[in-house]
Amino acid sequence: MTLRIAITAEPIPSHVSALDFVIGPALEQGHDVALHAPLMFRREARRRGVEFHRAGTDWTCDPAVQRRASEIWTLAGNASFNRYVFGRLWPERAEAKARDLITAWTRARPDLVIAECSDLGAHLAAKVLGLPVVAADNGLGPVLLDLWDTDVAPALTLLHKRYGQDDAPVLPALLTPAPLPWFYADPPPAARAVRRTVAPERPDPWLPPSSARPLVYASLGTLTTAMPGLRTVVGDLYREIMAALAAVGCDAIVSAGGLADELRSPDLRIRVVRHVPQHALLRHADVFVTHGGRASLLDAVQGATPVLGLGLLADQPANTAAFARLGLGRALHRTATREEIAGAVTAVLDDSARSAAVRAAAAELSRLPPLDVAELRNGW
Repeated sequence: MTLRIAITAEPIPSHVSALDFVIGPALEQGHDVALHAPLMFRREARRRGVEFHRAGTDWTCDPAVQRRASEIWTLAGNASFNRYVFGRLWPERAEAKARDLITAWTRARPDLVIAECSDLGAHLAAKVLGLPVVAADNGLGPVLLDLWDTDVAPALTLLHKRYGQDDAPVLPALLTPAPLPWFYADPPPAARAVRRTVAPERPDPWLPPSSARPLVYASLGTLTTAMPGLRTVVGDLYREIMAALAAVGCDAIVSAGGLADELRSPDLRIRVVRHVPQHALLRHADVFVTHGGRASLLDAVQGATPVLGLGLLADQPANTAAFARLGLGRALHRTATREEIAGAVTAVLDDSARSAAVRAAAAELSRLPPLDVAELRNGW
């Protein structure tokens, strides 16, 4: 039976990609899929061949929002940043998204809502309309659960009451595209791990020619380079990474987004670009130097590439620490020097046990059950 599936996303550049593990199976299984998201994702919807319906605003692109969040991260640290962004800003913006979705879903009622775990407005809209809803883990699941009782639920309570919902706000049942123990020390009971899929990428003719030297790929993600208050910190870290890679004596590709034009490579073997098809590249790389976003780490596992994590904000420091504990790479603080980075890259390159651990993790990831979208309608 063909179902009308409504998928929702919040305005963070990489977040539609983080939902491919539900978008792909829904399309493959013949369902009608619509993405309800801010305008910034219209092109992403078109690329995936799904309907697009505007819902919510691109509020994370507001310079004032970015500036304040950057200031808190710089002055008070990542824990305060998380409480401010996910425990305060996200709940404050939930009503506008909920209003848009209640209007859209009253006009054309979906059979199932698959909402980003951080899309608090979508959770509320589905609850108001009595729609079956599951939350798709975009990597922020552990952060939200950590803050739920102390910050998120209290901030949402009055909003829920305004919409006639007297029960305490709760996170819907959670879908996650990785084994639960990888990222959850105490996995939530209403959670299911399912197989990860990614959207098709363009060919990779830009790969360097075959070389006896190892290939290192480095990227610190899209969010930090888009936040003006973090650009200096991230730019300096890219320079430390490139200096370290020059000392290691490897070939390297550094994907730096909007910072690429500001970075000068210290060595002809180190190529700086704005963007690469990351999932494809990681099938060729020997080490991935990463900020530790969930999608990037899973790309590394699927490419059987060990990582050196330099976690920056939100869930990233915890993610890189988790991967180090799992034996899938190493983790350093973002203030690491070029000498420390070079030493860590060399150690990962020389450690056959880590390479074997990543191959075993890739096999474990591939054994996760495929997502059956239709059965989600009845819960689990």
